[in-house]
Amino acid sequence: MTQQNMVSPFRVDQADFDRWSKQRKALYLALSDGRIHRREALVQATGALNITAVVSELRHKGAVIDCTRNKQQIYYQLKAMVNGSTVQKGIHCETCRCAK
Repeated sequence: MTQQNMVSPFRVDQADFDRWSKQRKALYLALSDGRIHRREALVQATGALNITAVVSELRHKGAVIDCTRNKQQIYYQLKAMVNGSTVQKGIHCETCRCAK
């Protein structure tokens, strides 16, 4: 990832943010502290029954999100925001199904 592709970490354009769904906004706001969050806490914060779908939506908006598994728990952490879809760019965490 080159520096020119990076957007200020944990910030998105306000006009884009205003168009996002409530669940995507809630997930972004929960993850924007840069800390590691347990899946269940994110489900509660967003009200999303399928949190992986909301994580995927956020990745399509440029979020670099790491996910890890430990003792049957899943954790997510927002690392940065980049221009364009991280899914299309092939930026994935170690545990994603689509990682190569």
